[in-house]
Amino acid sequence: MRVSKQVVQKLRLFSKILASNLLLIGSVYADSIGDIREHIGSAALERQSGQTEIVKDGSVPDVQMNDTAITGQGRMLIEFLDEEELSLTEHTEIYIDEVYYDPDPSKSKMAMRMVLGTARFTSGTGAKIDKANIDIRTPTAQIGIRGTDFTTTIDEIGRTTLVLLPDEKTGKSSGEITITNAGGTITLSRAWQTTVVSSYDKIPQTTAVIKGITLRQIDNMFIVNPPKEVKEVKNEEEGIKDNKQQEGILDIDYLAYNELERDELKEGEEDLEYNELDRDLLDVDFLQDMLDVVAELDKINALDRAQKELGIINIEGTSVGFDEDTQYFTEVNKGEEIIVLTREVDGVIRITQPIYTNNTIETITDQKPSEITFGDGSGSRITIIQQ
Repeated sequence: MRVSKQVVQKLRLFSKILASNLLLIGSVYADSIGDIREHIGSAALERQSGQTEIVKDGSVPDVQMNDTAITGQGRMLIEFLDEEELSLTEHTEIYIDEVYYDPDPSKSKMAMRMVLGTARFTSGTGAKIDKANIDIRTPTAQIGIRGTDFTTTIDEIGRTTLVLLPDEKTGKSSGEITITNAGGTITLSRAWQTTVVSSYDKIPQTTAVIKGITLRQIDNMFIVNPPKEVKEVKNEEEGIKDNKQQEGILDIDYLAYNELERDELKEGEEDLEYNELDRDLLDVDFLQDMLDVVAELDKINALDRAQKELGIINIEGTSVGFDEDTQYFTEVNKGEEIIVLTREVDGVIRITQPIYTNNTIETITDQKPSEITFGDGSGSRITIIQQ
């Protein structure tokens, strides 16, 4: 059977289109982007549709784009097509935002968001994706990788603790990670180097190298009781000088406290110079004090009455009319029973008061101060400052 040249050309064109579409489907729009290689305890994948796929023996779902990986009292290890590994410890949540592989690694892309808990990310050894195209974010930072193997621990308020892990074979640094947010960029390049990113608008200025720790110890206990080096970094970034203020719950020895041994009355006596119990109210003669006050008031009132009856106006420190020393003009108006004092030097002072007052008026000026007393001076004291 002979096939015409036109049919052959059409078949070749069709095969190219089919191959191109299959490549597109297989690389960019593939349903499965990875597998759950290990799991223990409670774990699940929440699909974009809202469906929840429980991970259990005999029923292990494939990992798809826009999945949210969640663990409860369990752990889960996801391996992607380019051999990147994502390990979730207990009570961890990660949103897999975008993953696709292109025949050209520079066009491939991976993006995910670490939401809560502790996770470990290990970059793959394959060549399907450039490491520069891997975008990992936390609530407070964006992480760029060059290598590499690291962990993130995120608490309930989004504060992120990062640890760069060593190479399992050499024990040296597995690479570098850059941590970027609105405050700038910082790089971790040494094995077990750590930092804490508390907010998205501030980049940490402090790092430390954790000593005497193993990978199995990096989990959500970093939130409750972090290593000493992590505490110091956190305190430095948050401006806390006293590390005791940041002790974890597990650092407190409640058996060391015995409230029954405290004598609060004795402790209080050391701080008090005067104790209410030292006051003997029987020593106070309230009646005598009140009688003294009444007697003094009677004396003042009697003097006022005598002045009124005799028409005596006692003024000391100035004279009625114009006084050259005080520069006051004093006017006594017996009809209205008032005394008016007026002074017009660098401004005007005018004072009106009852005729039988016992007040004292002090005037402080740049020229010459004066003090004028009415009656016995036992009333109010008025001070005028003129400058």
